[in-house]
Amino acid sequence: MSEASFVAGCGLGALNTWGCGGSCRWLASPKDASEAAIFIKKAADEGTGLYILGGGSNILVQDGFIDAGVISTGAMDEFEVYAAEGGARIEAAAGVPVKKLLALSLEKGLTGMEFLTGIPGTFGGALFGNAGAAGCSFAPLVEWAETISFDGSHRRWRAEELLWKYRTCPWGGNSLLITKASLRLRSGSREEITENIRRFSALKKGQPIGAKTAGCVFKNPEGNSAGRLLDVCGCKKLSVGAARVSQNHANFIENSGGASAADIYALTEMCRKRVYEEYGIVLEYEIKFFGAF
Repeated sequence: MSEASFVAGCGLGALNTWGCGGSCRWLASPKDASEAAIFIKKAADEGTGLYILGGGSNILVQDGFIDAGVISTGAMDEFEVYAAEGGARIEAAAGVPVKKLLALSLEKGLTGMEFLTGIPGTFGGALFGNAGAAGCSFAPLVEWAETISFDGSHRRWRAEELLWKYRTCPWGGNSLLITKASLRLRSGSREEITENIRRFSALKKGQPIGAKTAGCVFKNPEGNSAGRLLDVCGCKKLSVGAARVSQNHANFIENSGGASAADIYALTEMCRKRVYEEYGIVLEYEIKFFGAF
């Protein structure tokens, strides 16, 4: 293990978009699936927990020490483009930034990924959360995906084996690492792609810009909007310590400066309670948790 790819006792606050949380037992940054497998085995041999870190958005890291290893996919950033009938295939590793994939699709004249506009983080993280917008997602695009389970087994999943659900990947849980996937995209004009990007960008206009957030905290209940429910329940008035509900969009929580993970979590639970008491709806978390909450 090289010093560049492994750090013991690493703090995670600077590695997530909320800017809070404690430290982990070790942080590894493998460059490919074979290196990742080494660290997955290390966690199994030590009998500790293991978490996968992409771009650091959409996660809440507990305060204090987490007795677990963390694998960062940031160095797994290679991709290839292959010609295909009617368009092309993009084979991308987990750590490729979403923004880079979107820019690539515009450069190559490939349409289908425009729904990723304004979504932060990495390809693997976006896949794991089945990121999407306005009813568009990865479901019709993914040809295959490769994973390593935390028990060390490798597998390639064909499209027909992948059952996608709203904001949920086909594998569920947190017991594997998505290492690579192939997307099939069709050819499109630059004008079409640019217009689609503008359309999806417009959907993000009500979201807070420049604040420390982790994206939407809760999934939208079927046929409803989590942001609207939180808003009408008066959640925009709520805060705990330096954690506050965004005035721009009630499904975002901002770290206004020095908020702890405990502050943020307490605020999310306060918001959930209000919606349940008012509407009988239990909001489901969209964010993922590192540690115990």
